[in-house]
Amino acid sequence: MLKKIGKKRIRRILSLLTAISLVVIYYISGVSAADVILGDYDENGRITSYDARGILRLASRLDPPVSREKALRLDVLGDKKVSSADARHVLRTAAGLEQPKVISLSELLPPSTSAQITATQAPSAATEQTAIPVNSTPTAPTLSVPSTELPVPSTELTVPNTTAIFVPNDTIGMEKPPYPEVPNYTPQPDSFVFINYGYGHGVGMSQYGAIGMARHGYNYAQILGHYYTGIALVREEIPSPTSVLYTGETVDTIELLCRVVQREIAGVTKPGDDAALQAQAVAAYTLLKSRNFRLPNKDTMAYAPSMSSVREDVIAAVRAVEGIYMTYNGQLITAPFFAYSAGVTTSASTVWGTDYPYLRPVVSYYDIEVEKYSGYRNLITVDIISAEDMARYIKNYDSSIFLAEDHTGWLQILSHDAAVSPEIGYVSAMRIGNKVLNRCAGQIFRYNILGLAIDSHCFSLIYYDENLQPHSCNAVFSSNS
Repeated sequence: MLKKIGKKRIRRILSLLTAISLVVIYYISGVSAADVILGDYDENGRITSYDARGILRLASRLDPPVSREKALRLDVLGDKKVSSADARHVLRTAAGLEQPKVISLSELLPPSTSAQITATQAPSAATEQTAIPVNSTPTAPTLSVPSTELPVPSTELTVPNTTAIFVPNDTIGMEKPPYPEVPNYTPQPDSFVFINYGYGHGVGMSQYGAIGMARHGYNYAQILGHYYTGIALVREEIPSPTSVLYTGETVDTIELLCRVVQREIAGVTKPGDDAALQAQAVAAYTLLKSRNFRLPNKDTMAYAPSMSSVREDVIAAVRAVEGIYMTYNGQLITAPFFAYSAGVTTSASTVWGTDYPYLRPVVSYYDIEVEKYSGYRNLITVDIISAEDMARYIKNYDSSIFLAEDHTGWLQILSHDAAVSPEIGYVSAMRIGNKVLNRCAGQIFRYNILGLAIDSHCFSLIYYDENLQPHSCNAVFSSNS
């Protein structure tokens, strides 16, 4: 009997200590015992991932309905329903990315309140989705701040852990402006002159093109639907994981995305370019998912050194499209992006030797306006490489390549995609000395042989002999002629 009494007393003491500790925790954290932490599903005074899971199960109707007071506690966003959006906020709070929302009991249950709160199948297209007009072009090229909501889904939901699928219909119309003049240059005797168009590999989304589209009034869904052919936009109910292993460093996912968007594109954006920032965030998140959130190579994406250098509009853009990624026929895509094109993007096969149906060449004429909003890059650049340096580049790549005494025949473009004109495009085949590269030749030449000494593998090539006589090294016939 005494043992039973002793156990009861111990339980009472433990209960009392627990109550005291909760009061102390509330006091230390500045939250009074009369306050309510919104989203605290298990009502233990803390926000954890367990609370997010509970809210998600309730919103998905996997758990039975709760009382009205409980529902009010879980309505973090205050929109009179419990949905996966509340669960997302709670998960971010648990990860320390958001501050907990604390209100008083009197605010939670005002005497005159008669509004009803329900747990909805989250999120309902009729209540939480706002349509984005993706099938029409803007009437005037004016700056705009587009909608940040995902469009109403047009197909059945088939991807697990998602709330919407939307397939943009690319009807973007761009008028082709005239190309700028080739910059003046002074050729040197016995040298090769590369006239380059664009900057980067040219596959997927052009970052300058995205900025141009944003300034012409397009939203992020239209931008992505244009550069990634036939893709669907998918939004996760709860984005995961919360961290990324990036070059050996564990970084919060949202923080890394903010730093990537800041470094990759924000440096040349202006206020009002929100759609371009959002498109970049979705492309970067898709790339992270395609690499299983493990990126060992710093060259994969550039990123700012810390969050302190990230602008507020960048953070807002990343949060607006949090958890959205791209699929093709229900499968996650790889989402390459680059600085700017030659006016048309190129196929993945010219760079990596493999065709992807969503990485097709598309017009990107706003890139031709690059001089209008770039302070450090031009659409067309010129590089001059001496024959002596060229021989060293080639021999370092493959010492078995034979280079004749007549330097005129060292290099010859054999085919290209005519992105600029019938004479100029992204190079697909080249002869280098006595060696012929039939696949990915331009990218191999630019990246592996020249070590990125030129900006693009869309180029024309001229050799100037000792007497400064020019000799064209361009393709006699383009691949499209």
